[in-house]
Amino acid sequence: MNQLIRHYQQTAMRYIDSRHGSDGDWLTGRRQAAVRHFAELGFPHSRTEAWRYTGIEGLMRQGFELTDRFDAFPRHAVMRRFLREPTAARLVFVDGLYQADLSDTGLVGVRVGSLREAMAVGDRQVLEAVGSLSGLGDHGFEALNLAALQDGAVIRVSAGVTVQQPIELLHLAGKGATGRAMCPRHLVMLEADASANLVERYLAMDGETAYFNNLVCEITLAERASLVHQRIQQESAQAYHLCDIHLGLQGEADYQGVNAAVGGAWSRTRVHCRFAEPGANCELDGLYLAGEGQLTDFHLDLDHAVPYCDSRENFKGILHGGGKAVFDGLIQVREQAQGSNAHLSNANLMLSRRAEVDAKPQLLIHADDVQCSHGASIGQLDDQAIFYLRSRGFDEGQARRLLCQGFANEIVERFQSASLREQLSEVIGQRLEE
Repeated sequence: MNQLIRHYQQTAMRYIDSRHGSDGDWLTGRRQAAVRHFAELGFPHSRTEAWRYTGIEGLMRQGFELTDRFDAFPRHAVMRRFLREPTAARLVFVDGLYQADLSDTGLVGVRVGSLREAMAVGDRQVLEAVGSLSGLGDHGFEALNLAALQDGAVIRVSAGVTVQQPIELLHLAGKGATGRAMCPRHLVMLEADASANLVERYLAMDGETAYFNNLVCEITLAERASLVHQRIQQESAQAYHLCDIHLGLQGEADYQGVNAAVGGAWSRTRVHCRFAEPGANCELDGLYLAGEGQLTDFHLDLDHAVPYCDSRENFKGILHGGGKAVFDGLIQVREQAQGSNAHLSNANLMLSRRAEVDAKPQLLIHADDVQCSHGASIGQLDDQAIFYLRSRGFDEGQARRLLCQGFANEIVERFQSASLREQLSEVIGQRLEE
């Protein structure tokens, strides 16, 4: 493992040297500090509690490399993947790199663009936002993202501006991503009283391409700002997907996020929410599917460090074949965070005896005047419900699919986009058909 750490450390340094002068002295220093931090942290392992059930051996064996190549897809092939609803703006990334000719960034009162372009011109305001919530990284992969970040989205909504239609953030991976580690980083900043809807999707143009998406997203909501964040991970069957989402919520800010993880051979999503001022609200919903050869992992870390903030989390999983899932939800209410409301729920539906789920909901409460709850459940389809549907003319496969769809619909309906709801329902149906 030490040899592997040195390899990635040297690879990151070569990448930094190749970018020297392209993204400003300040970010070059941060990149180099991140490499040193990575050398101290190393890669996570099973003795680390947060990674206890999430092995990285398969990921390490792949030997993914950092390069800047990408596939040139026909425009019509990319447009077929666009969100069907009208959008206010669109940022398209192919194999981790921004594609200006496929994007639409003309939006009044909103800055929408590429992080790579901001680095190229030395945009101090943007560069100083990089790592403002994540620091140098909590684990080795996150530190590597900062050291070798290649591109990403910059979305800044001015004070008082309401963006009615969604801003689409579309990541596509093709054969050009084969063997690559991609390190995108997204910065989303809403100023006071701003409001927006972000749709973020990760799709594969080729279903069998092996690559590694190692991304970080930093979201800052100023006073009374609100963001609806709809996110779908539908990567290649051979892909690895690691995402760290950092939320910084100021007074009375409102964040509503809904996640679906239905692709990839290995995926892990962590959401860390920092309540900075009283009155903020964070709602997180999630759905994950894990079948043969898949591992899907969700980690939640909500820190109630100030009074009178609310959080609600509801995650559901469907596991079949030899699929494995990990759910680790932590809510921490500090002594000074009186008046906090925090509720966490996780439910899992097991369709196979070979499937496995490790669920660990946690509450750490150090305050007295709070309303908090948490729970987890693991079960199978109800035989009586299957019998009832079969008595109404459905065969057993149809009955099982209907019950699974009903189980998932609570989360699917949290997606405001009708096309995303339809897409998810189709994916669930296809997976259960298989």
